[in-house]
Amino acid sequence: MVEENILVNPLWWTVIILLGTSFALFYRVIMGPTLPDRIIGINTITTKIVVGIAVISIVTEQYFLIDLAIVLLMVNTVGGLILAKHFERGGEV
Repeated sequence: MVEENILVNPLWWTVIILLGTSFALFYRVIMGPTLPDRIIGINTITTKIVVGIAVISIVTEQYFLIDLAIVLLMVNTVGGLILAKHFERGGEV
């Protein structure tokens, strides 16, 4: 198998951009003015990581990583729904 330069493949650039924007969102998680802003930032970061894992699995042809991405996405969704229900009921922080 011939190794190629990582920066030649545009899908690797997609992963790099997703990670870069995730680090930018990390500022929102740390300095967010309210707790819902922080929760939205964490959900967005997790979603970007899921897309990055899916792209990496396609590029490296290791398709078992897609199972990991699906599980992470389900945990992210359920966690967001639980927190939304908690705030809807007027829960304390």
